[in-house]
Amino acid sequence: METKKVVVLALHDELESVYPPLNIAVGAASSGAEVILAFSRKGVNILDENYIPIPSKGIKYLSNALNDFGAPSIHELLDIAVDFGVRLYVVDLDIKDETKFMLPVEQVPIKWVLNEAVSADLFVHF
Repeated sequence: METKKVVVLALHDELESVYPPLNIAVGAASSGAEVILAFSRKGVNILDENYIPIPSKGIKYLSNALNDFGAPSIHELLDIAVDFGVRLYVVDLDIKDETKFMLPVEQVPIKWVLNEAVSADLFVHF
């Protein structure tokens, strides 16, 4: 059986926008897919070791709900993703900024991500 390819692009860093791309990446990788998880200039904050997920205005209850439910943290999900072989990329970022990446990442142009998306079995962005 041919390995499936999944490309996920994380565009935002608000709490409610972070879980969907990570969940898809972990789920796809755990089922044997080759997964590329790319982060936009705004989404790259997720990879910062000092990232604190903050929900958008009006849904502050979400943090407590996720905690009460026992959902893994963002950093725990990233670790799980990497353990399953998900490859992490940042798009068009000036690496000289203050971001302290918690995991190894590779910088690529957006054109590279889009080229990978064309050949993917699934491409999603959040």
